[in-house]
Amino acid sequence: MKLKTQFTILTGAVTILPVLFAVVFFGFQQTPHDPRVPTRGFIEALATRWHSGTELSVEAMKAEAEKAGMPLRDIALIDPQGTVLASTFAHLKAGESIKLADLAPPARIGDQPPRARATPDSETEVSIEGPRPEFKLNPLDSTRKDSPLVLFDIQPFWTRQDIKNRNVLFISGCVLILFVVAGVISLIILRSISRAIKTIETDTAIVATGDLDHEVAGASSHEILLLAKSINTMRLNLKDMLARRSKMLMGVSHDLKTPIALIQGYADALADNVATDPETRAKYLNIIRDKARQLEDLTGELIDFLKIGGDGTMAVEEVDPAEMLQTLGRRFESDARLLKRNLSWGFGPEFTATPDFPVPLKTMNRSLVERALENLVTNSFKYSRSEGNIGLRLILVDGVLAFSITDDGPGIKKDDEPYVFDAFYRGSSSRSDGGHGFGLTIVKAVADLHGWSVTIGKRKDGKEGAEARLILR
Repeated sequence: MKLKTQFTILTGAVTILPVLFAVVFFGFQQTPHDPRVPTRGFIEALATRWHSGTELSVEAMKAEAEKAGMPLRDIALIDPQGTVLASTFAHLKAGESIKLADLAPPARIGDQPPRARATPDSETEVSIEGPRPEFKLNPLDSTRKDSPLVLFDIQPFWTRQDIKNRNVLFISGCVLILFVVAGVISLIILRSISRAIKTIETDTAIVATGDLDHEVAGASSHEILLLAKSINTMRLNLKDMLARRSKMLMGVSHDLKTPIALIQGYADALADNVATDPETRAKYLNIIRDKARQLEDLTGELIDFLKIGGDGTMAVEEVDPAEMLQTLGRRFESDARLLKRNLSWGFGPEFTATPDFPVPLKTMNRSLVERALENLVTNSFKYSRSEGNIGLRLILVDGVLAFSITDDGPGIKKDDEPYVFDAFYRGSSSRSDGGHGFGLTIVKAVADLHGWSVTIGKRKDGKEGAEARLILR
């Protein structure tokens, strides 16, 4: 499902749900009731009791109020002369006399009950001080002058209903606000993400056409910026890979074109009988043979390189690096004597016969690692002078095993160091040799395949020459 569709569903949900929620909650909200209806029933019940001669106690009056659905806080029964017959008001005691005129002021919700005070004629005067509750003063029978009066407070009737309604309104209001905020935030996020994705989509479409110099711009959230950064890294890596591939193809073309052209030229000369004497023909045939061998070597190195950089799989085994050093050291000794070089091999800086540090087994493809070390040693043979000194050691570099190969040749120039592992690259000191620039490239490929690292540059002991290290991380 598209991101836009998902956010559309979310937006619809946070828009429709508040409406449904409001309908449900407002449907359960209590409709305000007219307190006159239960009051009328309450007064009629009291009048019936009074007409029948039944005593109207506080408990009886409260019972009738409960039946009529009329919640009361306080109630008092007063005769027409102002004598309090029964009361639950704190300041209206049974037997006291009050002035009925003082009970007449308009009632206000939240007022305090009437306060009784003594008057000069010894009657209790009811004064309304401060806020008043919502009082109701009703006669039991308005047709008779001797009918007692009922004073009661209907404030609980309103309070109970108002609390319920306020709770419903508060909860529904909060939820509605949350839904509205969620909807607004969702729309903002949707617009922001859609804009960022559209920008990335446009930029990647440009890159897909082959314009690897076009930078993919990121916007909006941190995750989108990281995505754009990853795409740009991939773009730059692809650009670098294509550049190296182009350079490699140019090198292959150049190294194949020259010997092929020479073979073709000398073969044509032989076919046209340009070389009439046997000595010249033998010379031409030797040249053709040398160039063919050069093509064979180049093809073999190219195939080896492609094999190493294939699908990343290889057969591995547990190998003892110390035993490998001893085997290679004895093998390279004969090569050194043939090339008039002095080869020293051993362990540690002093070329000892046995290691004075632990040498654990390493998982590797032994044939590939031996090929890499052979390339490094052959490189040192090639660029060292006659009777030069070559060193092959197994050492520790920051607690990690490493093969070190040193020579006393001209070394590697600073400008050449970044490119020595590139295919077909030959430094300024090796441009006249017969190599193809694949030796160190194969070494780097072997190291990468094992998750190791390889370095080459000036000797670490400060002496003249070069030092290469294959670090077995």
